[in-house]
Amino acid sequence: MPSAHGPEDVEVTSDETAWRGWGRVILYRFRHKRHDGSWSETVQRELHVVGDAANIVPYDPALDAVLLVEQIRVAGIHHGKERPWVIESIAGMVDEGEDAADTAIREVVEEGGCEITHIAPVMSGYTSPGGWGERAYLFAGTADLSGAGGFHGLLEENEDIRAVVVPFEDALKAATDGRIEDVKTALILHWLALHRRTLGESGESRQS
Repeated sequence: MPSAHGPEDVEVTSDETAWRGWGRVILYRFRHKRHDGSWSETVQRELHVVGDAANIVPYDPALDAVLLVEQIRVAGIHHGKERPWVIESIAGMVDEGEDAADTAIREVVEEGGCEITHIAPVMSGYTSPGGWGERAYLFAGTADLSGAGGFHGLLEENEDIRAVVVPFEDALKAATDGRIEDVKTALILHWLALHRRTLGESGESRQS
């Protein structure tokens, strides 16, 4: 069970935008009530804010397969990976005022070349709450993947995305042996391992 702490137990003394580019870095200074009831000293933390994101793995019941994408990610460059290309779910930033499920459905068309017929929420939450401001909305959806895949992405956004249809069991194995390093994608795949047989029955009917 969570503690009884709430917004009234945090005192923000300043929040300044320290840098702005693709996203922005906000420098927070705050005090908070500690678990023993006392108050902390002033804490300084930097938060990188880009926006909220919708992530989805399309699943084809007829093929028992999923659609995954691969693209270069700066985190892989930062960690010195031999292959900074990451295999992950389809994802996109949620526009202001847009429903996250609508974002996911739109991104499937743009990045996967197919359409979602049913969509089901998996969960929503923070991806790295210690320093990353993103809240991620995770979904699974049914789709006809018989003609999906190929190369996608917006040139003006420097996107170079390879979409590939993968047998579900192969994708699940990749999520457990380390080939899939994106934790959001692994979480959705493990959710699908439990729910994919009834996804079309329980998911919300939506058309791209």
